Amino acid sequence: MKIRFAQELVGTFFTRSIWIAAILSLCLAVALPFTIYWYHAHQYEIESAELLNNFIKRELVSQHPEDLFRDRAKREEISYKINVFMEFGNLVEFKIWEDDSTLLYAFREKSQIGTPFRDNKRLRETIHSGKTTVEMEDTRDSENLNLRDYGRLVEMYAPVVVDGRAVGAVEVYRIAPKFKLLTSHIIMVVSMAVISFALLYILLFGQFRQAANELILNDEKLKNAYTSLGFTYFDTIRSLIKALELRDMETEGHSERVVALAVFLAEKLRLPTADLDKLVLGAYLHDIGKIGIPDNILLKPALLDAAERQVIMTHVRNGADIIHDINFLEPAREVILYHHERWDGSGYLNGLVGEAIPVTARIFAVVDVFDALISDRPYRKALPFAQARAIIEDERGKHFDPTIIDIFLAIDENEFHEIQNRFLAHGIDQIVTTTVEHLLDANARAR
Repeated sequence: MKIRFAQELVGTFFTRSIWIAAILSLCLAVALPFTIYWYHAHQYEIESAELLNNFIKRELVSQHPEDLFRDRAKREEISYKINVFMEFGNLVEFKIWEDDSTLLYAFREKSQIGTPFRDNKRLRETIHSGKTTVEMEDTRDSENLNLRDYGRLVEMYAPVVVDGRAVGAVEVYRIAPKFKLLTSHIIMVVSMAVISFALLYILLFGQFRQAANELILNDEKLKNAYTSLGFTYFDTIRSLIKALELRDMETEGHSERVVALAVFLAEKLRLPTADLDKLVLGAYLHDIGKIGIPDNILLKPALLDAAERQVIMTHVRNGADIIHDINFLEPAREVILYHHERWDGSGYLNGLVGEAIPVTARIFAVVDVFDALISDRPYRKALPFAQARAIIEDERGKHFDPTIIDIFLAIDENEFHEIQNRFLAHGIDQIVTTTVEHLLDANARAR
């Protein structure tokens, strides 16, 4: 059973985790190419800015930009250098601006040369700050409609600095790298990432499976030890009960007989398992408090007087006190405390009435009194079955719950003797074993 549970646990983990792994792998396969692209795009922007600034330092910082275009020879020379740079740098536009935002040179938009663009915010910021700015441009600006066919471009503004002052700026557009999902480089990186993830998953799954099996094995060992301790503990209690009954020879075997009869009656009443466990444990331990009753009262071969009855009544509270700090025996508390209560409220210790008395105590009260009637006692001999049955019937609605009495009276003498014979042949070991197992499971869940 534990092996099957371990297999189911591992199987559940595998099914759920494989879906998680598949989803994460898919996300990785989709996200990684975009991450790689944006990384390369960022590196491309840095490289573009360096190329432009190097060109400006070599060719444009010797004098004011306006002076470069006054002489025809100089204008042709710088235009040639710009053309070579554009071809080498994969550029599609190159503009030179004065510090008053007037366009001095344009590779494509020559018709705009000499026109001031006072609303060009990025141009003004570049001249004012003296810093190069780079960003991806979608070419939808009004002055860049002629570049729309190129798609995404890297737009750069770089200052032209002469004698420590920005005297102009250069505006450049460079073709941006295209995003390709299925390049060999991306496929290789994604494949390695997914394979590494899969190998890590297999490793972790193997470790989980081993840990799960060890956990189940250790749990089984712990439960066996706990169960063994529980049975040892209960066997000690049973030995104590038998010692108590040996002290009072006339009631020897009483606790085990009432357990057998109480279980039979409880099953007829379809008592829930939890209440059945309380009944079995309580029936077994109901008189444990008598360990503190003096022999001259417990073994008195006559009816007790009023003072002696007060002493014998203390066994109920004594029994509850004995099990008070033992969680394992706590379910017996109902029967121990209330098995001398009466349906009409004339019982002790609390004088409970009717259904205020726990059902386990109501059932046990019937079988306890009946077994006492058909057993030898120090002050009288055992009564015949029919006479004892008549006494029980007469207490219907007074001492006992009428519903329980009706079911009890349905047990005829032959059926009763079958129960007794079954008890004599097999004892109550199976009943006690089942109850102890239930209590151990309940305690384990509570922890």
